[in-house]
Amino acid sequence: MNEALFAMLEDSYDLTVNKRENLLFTCPAIDLLDENKLKQLLAFYTPLVKGMDPSVGEVYMAGWFRGPMLGLLYTLSVLKQAPDLSLNNLTVQIYKAEYNNHEYIAVSFYLHNSEFVAAPLPLEEQEMWIKDKISSLFEHTIRPVFDLIAKVGTLKVGMLWSQLPTSLEYGYDRMLSAEADEQVKLSIVTHFNMVKSLDGEVFGRSKNPLDVKFRMTESLGDKDKQVRLKAACCLYYLVDGGYYCYTCPRVKESVRAEQREEYRCKQQA
Repeated sequence: MNEALFAMLEDSYDLTVNKRENLLFTCPAIDLLDENKLKQLLAFYTPLVKGMDPSVGEVYMAGWFRGPMLGLLYTLSVLKQAPDLSLNNLTVQIYKAEYNNHEYIAVSFYLHNSEFVAAPLPLEEQEMWIKDKISSLFEHTIRPVFDLIAKVGTLKVGMLWSQLPTSLEYGYDRMLSAEADEQVKLSIVTHFNMVKSLDGEVFGRSKNPLDVKFRMTESLGDKDKQVRLKAACCLYYLVDGGYYCYTCPRVKESVRAEQREEYRCKQQA
């Protein structure tokens, strides 16, 4: 694999072949299936992200898997290849990062074996192979971690799964808008729909938690544009200095209308 690809996977999908600088914590991802180690990690991580309630660390940890989910969708669609995203091949890296002079806590997954596996050459076998790779990520990498977080934590597992659909939709939109090749675009659409059509059993749920019909609302800054409400609250209001996001489903539409008016008045001032 070329350096440009790995740099993109690191920057966009939190999958890396590099040891991060400013490391605060690292552990084999398989340790996330150890009940005692997971409890200790949540106790360490929640105050690190300024969570004022244990539930913050739990949903933030669920959010770690947005990158691998979207990274796999990208590599399957663009390269027809898949990285090894099994827990045994990943190491969690929690580190300090900076953006626009603002320091924050970030998480990435280090790939021990960075070799990608190519899809089978017979086209009739590729669809089944790709579906198996997608299913395996949710069923064997993410699901057991979410189940254990729900067991040792305060939230039900459905709340953890609900942290992923919004990112899936947003990442899908970004991939399509960034891609010029029509054949690759078709692959992105096909594999995105494949994710949303997976049986609920893959997730240990009665139905697929990623197959969400989103509610829309008027954009904060553009009355002619509609934006998605999040699939679920991210609990940012339980972070020190946090608040309810504009697209939080818990916010009343009347409150959003007030926020829009206030924001637009400031823009015109």
